[in-house]
Amino acid sequence: MLKKDYLYGYYIQYDESAYDGYTYLRDRLDRDEAIVFLETAHHKGEAPFEDDYGRNYLLSKNSDDTYLLTRRD
Repeated sequence: MLKKDYLYGYYIQYDESAYDGYTYLRDRLDRDEAIVFLETAHHKGEAPFEDDYGRNYLLSKNSDDTYLLTRRD
C-alpha cells in the first residue's frame, strides 16, 4: 500500500521498500539538495538517486503533479 507524505511543498508517494529513500530525502539531505531531485523529476519526468548506503531509488512525476518514489534493484 502506498503512503503519501508532503515534503517541501511536494506530495510524494512510496511503499515500504522505498521508505529509506524517503527518509534520505527528508532527513539526510538539506532542503535545497532534496529539492534538486524533485525539480529534476518535475522537468524531466524522473530523477534517479542513491542514498548513503548505495541503495538506488527513482523519483517519478505523476500526471496529477504528485511524485512516486520507488526502489530500484
